[in-house]
Amino acid sequence: MIWMLGLGASAGACVRYFLTNLIKKHVKGPFPLATFFLNVSGALVLGLVVGIKLKTLPYAILGTGFLGGYTTFSTFNTELFALLDDHNYRMALLYGILSYVIGISFAFLGFMLGQHLIG
Repeated sequence: MIWMLGLGASAGACVRYFLTNLIKKHVKGPFPLATFFLNVSGALVLGLVVGIKLKTLPYAILGTGFLGGYTTFSTFNTELFALLDDHNYRMALLYGILSYVIGISFAFLGFMLGQHLIG
């Protein structure tokens, strides 16, 4: 099972790398949109995974593995600190608040959608 978790995490990291580069290529500006998108979309999918009550192995591969590699709390914190270090306090506050509020909201939305799907 552990190697399947590792494959899921590797796949998630590869998708994160691809999407990060794609978004940064097309969207410029001080707001870290790539990381924001990845973390919020990951929260939505993880909420869905929890909501549909996947069995242990599929949950480990998708929830812990893939989504663990796909989302990135460490990059979020690094980017937040960089905004603070650049004295871009408003953007840092906006990024922090939006990341937490929308992330939690999307996780809840995904969970409710999952619950609805299993009825």
